Amino acid sequence: MNMNRSLLIRRTLVYAFMICTAVLTVAPFLLVISTSLKTMNEINMDGPLALPQVFHWDNYSRIWDVGNFITYYKNSVIVTAVVVVLVVLLSLLAAYPFAYMKFKGKGVFFLIVLWGLTVPLDLIIIPLFNNLKSMGLLNTIWALILPQIAMNIPFSIFLLRGFMKDIPYALLESARIDGSTEVKNLYYIIMPMLYPPMVSLIVFTAIGTWNNFMLPTILIQNDELRTLPVGLNYFQTKFTMDFPMIATAAVVSALPAALAYIIFQRKIISGVMMGALKE
Repeated sequence: MNMNRSLLIRRTLVYAFMICTAVLTVAPFLLVISTSLKTMNEINMDGPLALPQVFHWDNYSRIWDVGNFITYYKNSVIVTAVVVVLVVLLSLLAAYPFAYMKFKGKGVFFLIVLWGLTVPLDLIIIPLFNNLKSMGLLNTIWALILPQIAMNIPFSIFLLRGFMKDIPYALLESARIDGSTEVKNLYYIIMPMLYPPMVSLIVFTAIGTWNNFMLPTILIQNDELRTLPVGLNYFQTKFTMDFPMIATAAVVSALPAALAYIIFQRKIISGVMMGALKE
């Protein structure tokens, strides 16, 4: 009887702790959403923590007509799409020879790729700024695309190569005997078997690119080329006291990344587990 009571108390404490943690995690998001559905008068009269008296959904339509928000959104979509496509394409083309082909200096080249994982952006931002300036790319959209491709390539190659090494080499040998080329092997054999890790790679790359703040801040001065993270900062200075519009902009900005994770979370988890559980 005492053991059952002790077990019940432990379970109750664990569940209470989990509920408190969940509430503390979700509360800031709910506060931002609640603020986005208010007016400034309601915040001044009722306080920032009060629930909205009337849900002002028109804030979400009005945000597109205020400032350069639609331009910031379009720039983020373009940069993220180009970075994701090129990172996946280049990583596949590089990971395949590292996993299956034999060539001189293969180990050295792969170590150079791994070295890219250890270089922080803070260390290279000044040389990167000078290089882009000398090439005439500073303050262009390519100043956001090319560095982010380079920064994502090392991890992407490392990730895809690890999964490719688990695919039986006999499959490729059989395909070569039947006259298949390396490109066909990659497209018809390897890529279908890499679906979960590729989804994980796409989502991680997209979210990291979408939320990047440092590069647009330093490399872009033209307001028409700014992406959402930096654009929101300037948007906030224009509407310092209009907290509902700032909250609305934050919700709309975070929505694509949140939806991507929610939709593909099972693929992300399965992709991670495939790399963790190897027989």
